[in-house]
Amino acid sequence: MKRPDDDLLDRWLRAEEDGADDDAAEAALTALFAALPLYAPAAGFADRVILAAKPARPARRSARTAAFLPAFLGSPWGRAGLALGLVAAALGLPFLLTALTALLAALRPALLAPAAAHALTEASGYVISGLRFGRWLAAFSRSLMTPLESPAVAAAMGACLLVSALALRLLRDLIQRERNWTYVDPI
Repeated sequence: MKRPDDDLLDRWLRAEEDGADDDAAEAALTALFAALPLYAPAAGFADRVILAAKPARPARRSARTAAFLPAFLGSPWGRAGLALGLVAAALGLPFLLTALTALLAALRPALLAPAAAHALTEASGYVISGLRFGRWLAAFSRSLMTPLESPAVAAAMGACLLVSALALRLLRDLIQRERNWTYVDPI
């Protein structure tokens, strides 16, 4: 199937292959691009994208809402409500003390001793597990350190460290030298 702008494409390609007339090739390319359809988004697309991408504003408290509490406490009803709340809390204090006394009486040593013993048993199990892991870690580190005690292994490790340090220094020098070079066309 031949598209309408295939002739323009062929004309431009032929003009480029000939190479004799650059102006003809440029004119063919300009005609080819002029024949391409213009694609544009649907109407209102940008507005919809901006609305979707816009973060929601945090709800602002109006000045009226912000001034409500001081205004309420400044009114006679607000002061009366605050006073009644304080009186109710003061009258409820003896009942709270009675309830706390009954709660402390219910938590007698006969009930607390088994719970404390269980907690200590569990905690000692965790401590023992930690000590076992520490013993294993000490044995592991000893097994890693044993070869390093021989002079041959220590010398080999020192040589590896020296080679890696020299390689790092060489790499740094190369990078610094490359940064200082000026790339200029020799013509």
